[in-house]
Amino acid sequence: MYLIIVGLGGIGRNLVDIATKDKNDVVVIDEAEKRCKEIATKYDVLTIVGDATQKSTLEEANAQRADALIATTSDDADNLMMALTAKELGTKSTVAVVNQEEHVEMFKKANISMLEKPDMTVARHLYLSAKRPKIKDFITVGGGKAEIFEVIVSEKSRAAGKELSQLDIRGGILVAIERNSDIILPKGDTLVKAGDHVTVFAMGKDVEAISSLFAP
Repeated sequence: MYLIIVGLGGIGRNLVDIATKDKNDVVVIDEAEKRCKEIATKYDVLTIVGDATQKSTLEEANAQRADALIATTSDDADNLMMALTAKELGTKSTVAVVNQEEHVEMFKKANISMLEKPDMTVARHLYLSAKRPKIKDFITVGGGKAEIFEVIVSEKSRAAGKELSQLDIRGGILVAIERNSDIILPKGDTLVKAGDHVTVFAMGKDVEAISSLFAP
């Protein structure tokens, strides 16, 4: 994939790391020459020092043939302008960080994929991780109305040694079980064992009860 990343803050740098490890062709745009030089010494990327709200800068980055552009700056207006200009030039997919809640609607109307309020997302993730230590990983769905989470089955849990059909997980669906590095797609007669990593989709109000079933 040919990918353009705009902005070399924390999100942008991490994106570069992920994208290059996945063997993508990456172009990075940032107004700070120092940041561009630093990233170029660590990764095999093309760097452009410039203002990505300018059409000429995106043309220099070959936005017209890019598979995707991701705008990660702290300025929502700039991110929107970059995404719209990239779409105009022919970039297949555009994604932007939206820092302020009141700007979300503008991005929706422009049909720009977005990551809303990343600072708040991180803060909420940290808070919930501290509040529910038995849940090892999770993502929220539908604005927090539901969650997909992973929990390790305890030897003392009510689920250990039972078939899935014997468990009361109303309000949730057991999506997968990881056991000894193997992935199991569970059925009614699937036996749940201590040490299993179970992935569950559940409504927010049912997460605590369902997670306690596997890890009291």
